[in-house]
Amino acid sequence: MQKAVALAHLRVATWEPDDDDDVVVPIPALPASPPQFLPVPSAWWETPAVTSRALSPVPEEARTARQFVRELLTCWGLSYLSDDAELIIAELVGNAVRHGLRTMAPVISFGADSPVLRLCLLRRIGEVMLAVTDPSDEAPTPKPPSATGESGRGLQIVGALSYVWGWSPIEGHGKAVWAVLRS
Repeated sequence: MQKAVALAHLRVATWEPDDDDDVVVPIPALPASPPQFLPVPSAWWETPAVTSRALSPVPEEARTARQFVRELLTCWGLSYLSDDAELIIAELVGNAVRHGLRTMAPVISFGADSPVLRLCLLRRIGEVMLAVTDPSDEAPTPKPPSATGESGRGLQIVGALSYVWGWSPIEGHGKAVWAVLRS
């Protein structure tokens, strides 16, 4: 978490404290425009190291996803990416549960073998992609966090920790929100 906060500080606008200020709450600056649709390069899906896991549409799945990511990265010899990857995947899963299921019935699936949410990890030489799929077609949009708010910083954290992040539609099945870490 310290690394996420430190990286987020890099994007904080210059601020001069007054003598009256008791608390300093850095707020990451938002990009000039919302993230644009970025297609996942087809070469990613052809990589030999791909794994995925079904996720239940409940907030507690963020913990399961973090454990899965840590164990898999350790197996791949990339445990040094685990801290950042766990923060990213927790945010992506949390957003999928919170926003990607808003208009859906409590329990749905695309078919007997297709869960509502899916966690995917793809590894190539020098990079690891973390992706979460959900049934919503809506683009993820970073919201301006408030100084006193307890939420609203997730996508800024994802952006600060990842090399690049974006989202891609999945025809007839919602979207994938993904982030790439350099290894």
